[in-house]
Amino acid sequence: MFRLLRYFSLTSAAVLSVMAVCFVLLYRNDQLEEHVGLAQEENARLAASFANSFWRQFSPFFQSTAEMSPEIMRKRGELRALDLAFESLTQGLPILKVRVHTLDGKVVYSTLREEVGLFDPHSRDIAEAGRSNRSFGAVHFYRSMASARGNLDDRWVVTSYWPIKADTDAVVGVLELNSDVSPTMERLDRATLRLSAVVIIGFAALYAILFFVVRRADTILRAQHAQLDKSRSELREKEERFRAIADYTYDWESWLDKTGRLQWVNPAVERLAGYSPRQCLEMTDYPLPMVHEGDRARMSALRAAALSDDFQTDVEFRLICRNGTVKWALASFQPIFSDSGLSIGSRWSIHDITMQKKAERRIRESELRYRSVTLSAADAIISINGLGNIVSWNRGAEAIFGYAEVEIVGRDVTMLMPEAYRGRHNSGIRRVVESGHGTILGLPTLFEGLRRDGEVFPAELTLSRWEMDGVPFFTAILRDITERKAAEEELANRAEALERSNAELEQFAYVASHDLQEPLRTVTSFLQLLQRKFGAKMGEDADEYINFAVDGARRMHRLISDLLAYSRVSTHGQQFLPVDATQALKTALSNLSGAMDAASATVTIDEMPTIDADDSQLVSLFQNLIGNAIKYRADGISPQIHVSAKQAGTNWIFSVQDNGIGIRSEHFDRIFVIFQRLHLRDEYDGTGIGLAVAKKIVERHGGRIWVESVFGEGSIFYFTLPMRHPAKP
Repeated sequence: MFRLLRYFSLTSAAVLSVMAVCFVLLYRNDQLEEHVGLAQEENARLAASFANSFWRQFSPFFQSTAEMSPEIMRKRGELRALDLAFESLTQGLPILKVRVHTLDGKVVYSTLREEVGLFDPHSRDIAEAGRSNRSFGAVHFYRSMASARGNLDDRWVVTSYWPIKADTDAVVGVLELNSDVSPTMERLDRATLRLSAVVIIGFAALYAILFFVVRRADTILRAQHAQLDKSRSELREKEERFRAIADYTYDWESWLDKTGRLQWVNPAVERLAGYSPRQCLEMTDYPLPMVHEGDRARMSALRAAALSDDFQTDVEFRLICRNGTVKWALASFQPIFSDSGLSIGSRWSIHDITMQKKAERRIRESELRYRSVTLSAADAIISINGLGNIVSWNRGAEAIFGYAEVEIVGRDVTMLMPEAYRGRHNSGIRRVVESGHGTILGLPTLFEGLRRDGEVFPAELTLSRWEMDGVPFFTAILRDITERKAAEEELANRAEALERSNAELEQFAYVASHDLQEPLRTVTSFLQLLQRKFGAKMGEDADEYINFAVDGARRMHRLISDLLAYSRVSTHGQQFLPVDATQALKTALSNLSGAMDAASATVTIDEMPTIDADDSQLVSLFQNLIGNAIKYRADGISPQIHVSAKQAGTNWIFSVQDNGIGIRSEHFDRIFVIFQRLHLRDEYDGTGIGLAVAKKIVERHGGRIWVESVFGEGSIFYFTLPMRHPAKP
């Protein structure tokens, strides 16, 4: 069943049921009120009769009961007289119980003697009713009720309260009458049941009629709904196809009717121009508010022409976006026809060509920059086609080769090279054109050019290949290196001369230091002989002078020996072989054992590597650095020296750390210069050549040496040596 109608049918059944129940309840309440009203009228008559007939007679009794106890009140003879009076008044009536209350709620008379003298639980309501001079009543159902007739079960009772007035019209008490309405209620219940049955049958018939009507309507609506679903499905498919074409297309699409009013626009307008489709639909002269002011008149004329079935395509214009950005767009206008073939408007297709315009501008700017660089470059920039004909020639080429552009463009490029190059050039060009690859493409190559005057000059050539419309072209950047070649030759000659000079100087230093040893030893020997034989005869001054001369000769001998050692680093070096640095360090420490014992020096060693080195020079290097650490110690402090090595890439970094006197930072470079000393001879002995020898040894091995030091705290000497030496002399 159709869901909406099914719910309607169920709801109708529920509503009819509720209405039936409400109708029956309203009927019952109405009848109940009517019967209660009749009972109230009868009780009112009885109350009026009591007030008019018996109140004056028994008024003194009622007034005298205020101070009586319940036991005394129940023994009074007036109560029996009242019983007779009420029996005469209620004879033939369904009165079950009569009570008289004072205004404070005390029961001064009751057909049940045990209630006389007591206060009613509802005394406050009774007193309030009496004082307000109003009557009230209610219907109650009692499972069991005490009355003058005895205990009665399952009774419907109407209880009425009526004010009793004195001659002064003042309320002096309240009369309570309890009437049995059970027979009336039974008749009412039976009538209610009969009415319920009639109502249920009537509403059931009405529901059956409604059900069949609804069912018929359901059948009709289901058929209509199926047809509607089919129509909706077809419409949805058409709409999806349309949106796939229109809403999700990259271009901005819109439809204007024959009056020029926009009927539809796709979401691309928001991406392209920043306006929502709703904002576009609110425009009266769409799309002119979004057109640049300079193009608005032309677009307005094209818009009017399109409304007159004069359509244009590929119209460029500037678009003003909602955020103020200016974009370039390409518009096309096409007619739209209905299913019957009638023209119903125009379609506007707008394509964003901003990036294309920017690319065109960049190309123009690039071309301008290229021409500016090409024309002003000092190098020759020459372009040729695949046949070897010159197509581009700059001023640098004109200056180098001597040909003007009008003279050279279109001619064979081989006229710019000596005869020996022309054959190789032609075969190389053919190979690159056919394969697209060349051995010299993109690589600087030495070349020889031929000037207009026939002069051949050296040049550096860089060749690149490019294509335009599938046709290969080549561009060569050629630099005249005549001056550079001359400078390189001069530099090579000077380097060769300097190398010969250095070799001669090293040889001279070695020979000089070696040959000076003998005469220096002769001078020293004769000075010592003179001192021994004639020292006492020549006096103390002469003896002192001889001591000075001997000491100077000894220092001269040491300087010559150190200079000889310095020169031998290069001239007498051994072949680089794998050397265990630990063993070389131990040899150096053995050579320094005497100095170490004298200074109480301690040397600790980390694990050392095996490297390519000159064994004897490595020992000398360690001996110089550790010897300096022992020598330049602070007074009273034993030298603590630590030697370590760590790998850094393809090199080893060695370090020699001490706790000596340290070096000021401004002397870090000076200490490696030959014969440079930082202390006087009477402070620390030496010639100032040890660190210079160490530096020369490290550099011969392809490394470098440097120092880090804090004055007064100690120094760390670092030097690097390659793990493997590329050339082992």
